[in-house]
Amino acid sequence: MNFPEGILLGLSTGAICLAYCGPVLIPYMLGQSKSIKTNFVYVSFFLSGRLLAYIVIGIIAGIAGTIFLQPSEFNLKLIGVSYIILSGLLIVYGFHRFNEICLGKKQPKISTKYFKDMPFFVPLIGGTLTGLNICPPLILAITKAASTHDVASSIIFFVMFFIGTSLYFIPLPFIGIFKRKNILRIIGKFAAIIAGLIYFYKGVLMIIN
Repeated sequence: MNFPEGILLGLSTGAICLAYCGPVLIPYMLGQSKSIKTNFVYVSFFLSGRLLAYIVIGIIAGIAGTIFLQPSEFNLKLIGVSYIILSGLLIVYGFHRFNEICLGKKQPKISTKYFKDMPFFVPLIGGTLTGLNICPPLILAITKAASTHDVASSIIFFVMFFIGTSLYFIPLPFIGIFKRKNILRIIGKFAAIIAGLIYFYKGVLMIIN
């Protein structure tokens, strides 16, 4: 299994997630601390929440693939058609971002009311919610993971997906990354387009072979 594809898909969605969710969630996390070290702790909890969400999705995708997508000529062609359709959406996603919703945007209000004594629990929940944000790269990742017909491989694929998305969040404690948000979006666009072309090619091969 080509796990680097998971990293590429993660790169294609990480920048836009940062752009939409970062301005909502990160100010809360960084506002609780006066040191870069503690800021990294908050970001680590945030990323841990995202990893948890992706592992759960990986488990579900792997189980679904094992039950419903057993290797057969019909299923391979069905996956190929899915790749072509989803790769088209991914390419469009790269050129033109759809309006996305940050599932964690209500989290600061909730945290103020319920989690005053558990500050590290707040970014954990926020990360989990943002990890569940549906977008073309995530849908394609689910399809790819399910096509492995193996729960362990599906989980590993989503760990790679997580690594790809996380690369954008690592510098957040230094704040200045927001000044270069356009550069991150360009990287995300290129990753989405490249991943879309790769999966379109894979889909065509699976149909004609």
